[in-house]
Amino acid sequence: MRILHVSLGLPPFRTGGLTKYSYDLMRTQLEKEHEVILLYPGRNALRGNTTIREEKIHQGIHVYEIINPLPVSLLGGVTLPALWIKPIQQDVYRSFLQKIYPDVIHMHTLMGIHREFLDAAKALGVRVVFTSHDYYGICPRVNLLDSAGTTCENYLQGMGCVSCNQDAYSMTMIYLMQSKVYRFFKNSKGIKALRKRMKVRMHSEKSGNDRLSDTSRNHGLDKAAQYVNLRSYYLEMFKLIDWFHFNSTIAEQEYKKYGAWDGHVIPILHRDIVDRRYIKHIEQTEKPLRIAYLGPVDRYKGFFLLHQSLEKLKSQGEVNWILHIYGDSLLSNEDVYDPTQYVFHGRYQYHHLEQIFDQTDIVVVPSIWKETFGFIGLEAMSFGVPVLVTDQVGFKDCIQDRFNGFIVPPDIHALSNQLNELIHSRELLRQINQNIVHMDVQFSMYQHVEQLMQGYTYVEAEVTR
Repeated sequence: MRILHVSLGLPPFRTGGLTKYSYDLMRTQLEKEHEVILLYPGRNALRGNTTIREEKIHQGIHVYEIINPLPVSLLGGVTLPALWIKPIQQDVYRSFLQKIYPDVIHMHTLMGIHREFLDAAKALGVRVVFTSHDYYGICPRVNLLDSAGTTCENYLQGMGCVSCNQDAYSMTMIYLMQSKVYRFFKNSKGIKALRKRMKVRMHSEKSGNDRLSDTSRNHGLDKAAQYVNLRSYYLEMFKLIDWFHFNSTIAEQEYKKYGAWDGHVIPILHRDIVDRRYIKHIEQTEKPLRIAYLGPVDRYKGFFLLHQSLEKLKSQGEVNWILHIYGDSLLSNEDVYDPTQYVFHGRYQYHHLEQIFDQTDIVVVPSIWKETFGFIGLEAMSFGVPVLVTDQVGFKDCIQDRFNGFIVPPDIHALSNQLNELIHSRELLRQINQNIVHMDVQFSMYQHVEQLMQGYTYVEAEVTR
């Protein structure tokens, strides 16, 4: 089968779960003797129209770059919505699709992609599959959180988007991030410092409750109407998708609020996840409970919820715990965190996980956004480590509460109470670890590809019916 994947690009230039999954999926499909092609939104030329440029073959993957795509904001928000819906001639994409004529198009994002791409696919009868990695297209900020840090249930006819995106990346920053030069200097000290400053501004511990009224005074209904048009633009694109691959029931529930999309829930994984489960040594209750948080120190990822929950325990005199934090820190005040109980280890690589998990009693995934999956939960489980997640995390589909993990609401009291129980009941953690080790679970990317191929075949049958 000839499969065209639409993603953000290839590592190491692009990182994150979406890139990891799509890249590993392509590599596995190649090993299954499928022909794999990648199309990604690339750089912006100072002049010229949108074109598609063929690049060198990458490990068997035929790669094509969109020159002058729509803006790619990643997690940076949308500052000028009108620039995200600029039309182009359908012939650009039609000619490309006629050249490669894929059997199926697998989209991992709508970022940078013009609606005319899907129009061309529909006109040529090419079926389209979409994986729900995040909520871009529904939410310009990707995570469906409003400016108060709570789930956005009503975007107030665009005014909510005006508030959420007031600190969005400037167009200069977005175009810089899409430039060829940026690829070479992405990891330089100056660029890293710039990215950190912008992330701190957008993802601080402050909830932003006081910002909507200020924003309302500064922005008129015209800007809000542009966000309404932007959402309508993407919802029309979703209507052109033939089959949705939802990576969790949470993603399915959220997407189906906006349309009766046809699709199935198939949990995701990546090629580095293999079965390393073992019976862990968990210390007695005299020793501090070793809690691990892996991910960016960010509001929507729930770090501050976890911190507040632990501080609640501390205020009650319960200090028999230590939190190990692995990942990018946006904090400018790490020194205010008690170093005897909060240990910041910085960024980590996948090969560090064996050592990290060997020194961990429980991994906490405290997301407050409706996380579409959450690889870290599956990675921990593959080592036999118990996982505590909020019920906002898509990975909860893989957990039976109190059998192979724990599920709590994203609430300070619920999270602190559960952690308090585990501090005083290490036998429960030992039993969870044993249950994980002995349960029937697959960590096979090849099996996952077979499930997806069945989805591809289902779409083909529906399209030709």
